[in-house]
Amino acid sequence: MNIALCDDDQIEIGKIETYLNPLREQHYEFDFFSSENKLLKQIQKTETSYSIYFISIEMLKNKGIQLAQQIRKVDLEALIIFISDDNTHMPEAFKVQTFDYLLKPISEEQLMLTMKRANDYLNERNTYFDFSFGRKTIFLAMNEIVYISKSGRVAYIHTTNTIYKTYLTMSEILKKLNTNAFVRTHGSYVLNLNYIVEIVKNEAFVKHFKEGLQQDTKLSIPISRKFKDELKIKYSNFVNTL
Repeated sequence: MNIALCDDDQIEIGKIETYLNPLREQHYEFDFFSSENKLLKQIQKTETSYSIYFISIEMLKNKGIQLAQQIRKVDLEALIIFISDDNTHMPEAFKVQTFDYLLKPISEEQLMLTMKRANDYLNERNTYFDFSFGRKTIFLAMNEIVYISKSGRVAYIHTTNTIYKTYLTMSEILKKLNTNAFVRTHGSYVLNLNYIVEIVKNEAFVKHFKEGLQQDTKLSIPISRKFKDELKIKYSNFVNTL
């Protein structure tokens, strides 16, 4: 899980880093930023996505709220947690769908309780698919995943915006996915039912996206005999619930 912390108070951010450091063993990755510009540049330049943002409201003349507003323009799913000297900004903060509002000085116990609530919330929603590649752990909203394909040891996660790679096995992938929204069509393919356009004989056609834009063309995904009946049943039930 990728987490961003943005605060120009080096003492406070150092203390938070100390508290959060043990969580790295649980596949949490933390990036620290001393200004809103540095964080926004990171998001825009590298297309990094964060599951949780810790933002200081008082940072650089109360620009914390403005930063959250910019984040909400590109990400409606991430959890935003404000850190503040007092509660005077609380009404304004919750206008950007704030998950929590912590008052300084933050204790380790308080921070761990917030992290547990955030983790439980993300798990209960079951809308995130986490995987690692290289030294990064990435959290994706499941509704962004169109399909996942395997080629050798590498799994390719095709989303509406880009393609990610991971070394997860197919069984590991299936355990992480929401079984109500995804179906296996082949030994090497898993599809998101939301993106299936039609099923013709031994092919499932899914919507084709490029850089976030849906294309006029469709993509063909093979259907093997082993998974054909399960696909038909799941897709029929899915269509009937729409």
